[in-house]
Amino acid sequence: MKKFTCFILSALLTSAVLNAANPPDQFAFMTCVSSGEQERYVRAMIKSIRDNAGEYRTCKVYVVVAQPDEASGNLLTGENVELLRPEPDSIFLNYPLAIKAFAAAYVEQMVKDKIRTLVWLDPGVIILNSPASLDLKGRFDVCVRPVSLVNNIGLPPGVEPDDYWSPIYKANKLDYKSVLTIETLVDAVQIQPYYNCEIYSVNPGLGICKEWAVQLSDLLRNDSYQKNTCTTPRRRLFLHQAVLSGIIASRVKANRIKSLPLTCSYPFNQHDQLAEEKKVSSLNSLSAVIFDYAWSNTPAWMDKIRIDEPLKSWLSDTYQEYMK
Repeated sequence: MKKFTCFILSALLTSAVLNAANPPDQFAFMTCVSSGEQERYVRAMIKSIRDNAGEYRTCKVYVVVAQPDEASGNLLTGENVELLRPEPDSIFLNYPLAIKAFAAAYVEQMVKDKIRTLVWLDPGVIILNSPASLDLKGRFDVCVRPVSLVNNIGLPPGVEPDDYWSPIYKANKLDYKSVLTIETLVDAVQIQPYYNCEIYSVNPGLGICKEWAVQLSDLLRNDSYQKNTCTTPRRRLFLHQAVLSGIIASRVKANRIKSLPLTCSYPFNQHDQLAEEKKVSSLNSLSAVIFDYAWSNTPAWMDKIRIDEPLKSWLSDTYQEYMK
């Protein structure tokens, strides 16, 4: 009986450890800045982490300064903030959002032996409450949500890859007949794996971001693919997401993919397009919101969704600081 009791206590302790949040030194955030505007956004992001992230508020924040001539990084200095100034290949700088793959791969390689959960936040993301949903806790390898819209990019289930997706499926040895089916967030369409990467987390030990940068670079250097396939702004803009989606579908088993809830990746600019049952009634209920460029493009953004105190005052103060 004594041995049985000890076994039960040991099992409970193990379960508690597995389900506990990663210690601050095993959980980190990453992002990148390529302009002065993004630098001001990331300053607000870091402030939101320190003020609102609960048990994650002291975690390390890695910031890749991708174009030093456009963003100095001087606004971002602070405790547990590490500014990185690698020299990216111009091919990443001259293609829409491709720098995200380079930046994520760079940070991933730095922390792969010491961090269990590495979280990417786009400039324009603000943390409002604990981002615990992004914590992989050793039980998952990726936390991600589907894209918001098909945008003539996503593939219907069971449909053979088109010219856009074909090299991605080939590089990752994917079978379109057996890949997961997911549903887009806003237009609620069933598609083959195609994930949003404005907010996500990965196990850096798997090298997912490194492979992302490699495969994306190959497609950017493929003159024929760029000339004949990436012929529309959307196909260029969303290529980075398509490549990452193919790698996740290939390298991560379904039971190791954690579904990122809407409350931790809320698309502020798409609020009006969401189905009524998906809309939040107050920003206070969110842990992370994707403002994107709403702060600079939508002066009346604070009137769009209800904000209760004390968050309302905090957001107002943070916004005013961003505008300086």
